[in-house]
Amino acid sequence: MSNKNEFWLIDSNSVGVIRFYKDYGIEDKYIDDMFVEEGIIMGIYGDKAPLMKTRKKMNIEEARLFWKNLIEEGWEKTDPKW
Repeated sequence: MSNKNEFWLIDSNSVGVIRFYKDYGIEDKYIDDMFVEEGIIMGIYGDKAPLMKTRKKMNIEEARLFWKNLIEEGWEKTDPKW
């Protein structure tokens, strides 16, 4: 992973991608929220730029539960896609 504050998952079809990350502002050094971006891989071999579909903010406990549920559904850790 390129940034210690971001975490990526990809679905079992290698199409859906989700990025979890903390956006630290200058004044928010200990922020308790995470941003979650969902997108899709474009092109037959992912040779085109990915398309980000949604971005939402959730508290860290919700994000952890969401991550856990995705792992249980078969999503896997992956490298950054955008």
